[in-house]
Amino acid sequence: MAKVYGSISGRLREFVDKQHVFFVATSPLAADGHVNVSPRGLKGTFGVLDDHTFAWVDTSGSGSETIAHIRENGRVVAMFCAFEGPPNIVRFHGTGRVVTIYDEEYDELASRFDDVPGARAVIVVDVERISDACGYGVPLMSFEGERDLLPRYFGRRGVEGSADYRRRKNRTSIDGLPAFDFDPLEEWSTLDGLAAIRGRLEAFIDRWVAPVTWAVAVDGEIPHVNLPGGKHGLASVMLATVLKHDGSSATVDMSRQQLDEVIAALAPATACTEVEHPNLAAWRAIRDRLDERGGGTLTAVFVRDLTDPITSEVDAALRAAV
Repeated sequence: MAKVYGSISGRLREFVDKQHVFFVATSPLAADGHVNVSPRGLKGTFGVLDDHTFAWVDTSGSGSETIAHIRENGRVVAMFCAFEGPPNIVRFHGTGRVVTIYDEEYDELASRFDDVPGARAVIVVDVERISDACGYGVPLMSFEGERDLLPRYFGRRGVEGSADYRRRKNRTSIDGLPAFDFDPLEEWSTLDGLAAIRGRLEAFIDRWVAPVTWAVAVDGEIPHVNLPGGKHGLASVMLATVLKHDGSSATVDMSRQQLDEVIAALAPATACTEVEHPNLAAWRAIRDRLDERGGGTLTAVFVRDLTDPITSEVDAALRAAV
């Protein structure tokens, strides 16, 4: 039977302090919204602050559902399972708040934990209900070690590169709620800033060479043709980043989700009024067309050199337009 406790102390706190991983569950208010459960780990990045407060360092990643839900309604539960030793499950139900790397309180909170490249916030939970359960259904498993992939990935990207990643991946939840949209956008307002962002993105695409022409097509039609010699080339490298393509001559299938991602990623560039943004306008028009027609076929065409073999009918149409 589950037992409810008045504080996180004694045996409970010792149990939490020994864990290598815990799980966080949140939910939006909307009845048709997506409930989220996320694992959290990395040694030295979470712990009990006092008898009624728990916190963890929230690292940049491919989503930001937890932050979006906590910003909207605060409801959160953290669960710890005994994978070794006597069976046990501990749950903290409470109200969370997001302290971002740009907030005054962040440095003091973060100092309680290990430094992790790509950290974007500390999530603080005011725990209102503390309980444990038998845990008889949890299997016995041995801990082999920490994965270092995430720290190494964001360590290579650095502070600005990590912010670029968050602007592309973390600004909204899968339900469209505001998520991690705190990173400054001043750099996006000038041509020099856009060039710097482009350079950082290019550096993380192996063998990247900017294509001489490229386009996104819907049902084989090309709304906008990028002629050789464009102003800053950010749109092409942003598209290549989302599609995980190196810019070589190819025709690449796209999904609606990828179209939405590249639109959201490039949208801040409208802060720069020194240039027009025809690709963003074309992508939004394609999105509207898909909505009106209930779907369609999306393809991206890259042509690194006009002498390369033609890769599709859409590729041929693009080269003819050029």
